Amino acid sequence: MTSPLLATLRRARDLVASAATVESGEAAMARRIVRDLDEGIARLAGADSDQDLLSIVCHDLKDPLASIVMGAGFLKKTLSSADVSSLRVVDAIGRSADRMALVVGDFHDLARLEAGRMQLDRRPCDVVALLQGAKTSFEAQASPQGVRLELELPPVPLTALCDRARLTQIVSKLVANAVKFTPPQGRVTIRVDREGQQVRVSVADTGRGIAPDRLPTIFDRRANARRTPRDGPGLGLAIVQGLVEGHGGNVHVESRVGEGSVFSFLLDYVSSTASKV
Repeated sequence: MTSPLLATLRRARDLVASAATVESGEAAMARRIVRDLDEGIARLAGADSDQDLLSIVCHDLKDPLASIVMGAGFLKKTLSSADVSSLRVVDAIGRSADRMALVVGDFHDLARLEAGRMQLDRRPCDVVALLQGAKTSFEAQASPQGVRLELELPPVPLTALCDRARLTQIVSKLVANAVKFTPPQGRVTIRVDREGQQVRVSVADTGRGIAPDRLPTIFDRRANARRTPRDGPGLGLAIVQGLVEGHGGNVHVESRVGEGSVFSFLLDYVSSTASKV
């Protein structure tokens, strides 16, 4: 993948460089483009895998996207409230940029996971308290779609070995996936239970369910992207699987068409005594 791209970029660089030698108003711009191409070519030449290339692209997109988001916010503040059409356009720009930033972040996380470069900070954590604290953000995903979010948590703390931020990310992506395929007035339920020396976290929905022939490849980002292009690049479940595997577990899914799905995974339980040592 990288070699053809490098060859194309080098040809483009040579064409632009020829324009940079001509003294004109465009020459200065051409020289700047040549410098940018030289820098990009050097970075790509040092990438030894598709994951490296993906990481580079994602990194380089972050700053322009941040500028677009800030610019849209600034424009919204300066526009008159009476300028409804312009405000609508600015809102659309901001929403699109936010969505793109999320997609770029997902690609970056997936590239790190596939390259084995995602470091998890696993420490004893009260899973019940963590998810209770994140309830508002989960509800923010479900409410706009008319889906009710419920938490079924035990009345006592359950401490497990996990990366707090990544555990929240896992559940958030499972909730987002459940909401996507659950009709209005449906329900998404987050449950936490102790099973022996493990803690089970599950996200259940009352959505349309998953066909049996799709279950074997449900965590394959390439298969998901081919099958549901209108729903986005299909990275969420692939990232969930990678993060859960980083915790030493696997994601289990049960589903019936027309009745909904349940995604669950296990974390290592840590007794309250052990967590204080």
